[in-house]
Amino acid sequence: MDKGKLIDLLRKVYDPEYPVSVIDLKIVVEEDISFDDGKVRILFTPTSPFCPMGGMIGALIKYAIEKNTGMEAHVSVKPGTHTQESMLNDMLSDPEKYGSVLERLKASGLIDRCVQA
Repeated sequence: MDKGKLIDLLRKVYDPEYPVSVIDLKIVVEEDISFDDGKVRILFTPTSPFCPMGGMIGALIKYAIEKNTGMEAHVSVKPGTHTQESMLNDMLSDPEKYGSVLERLKASGLIDRCVQA
């Protein structure tokens, strides 16, 4: 897996509020993607510092990467870009909290609507 392939994958992950990909909205940019010991690390920038969908967007990015690459993904808010940065990062890094959010996204149909990969 390289950055180009990962960017192509993330072009098929859409913001829950807009029919635009996380790449086209610049929620994820190439310089905020890295690889470390077989893991993908992504910093993402929510659409605003108060973005109510920030947690969902992070979960959708993490889900798409892990589902399609089999690699572990460490997804976190780019420092200073969201008022609830630490809460969102905690949810994305805690397997139980992330799993709970993922189940709600699946039940609501957002996974199918927002992840086309």
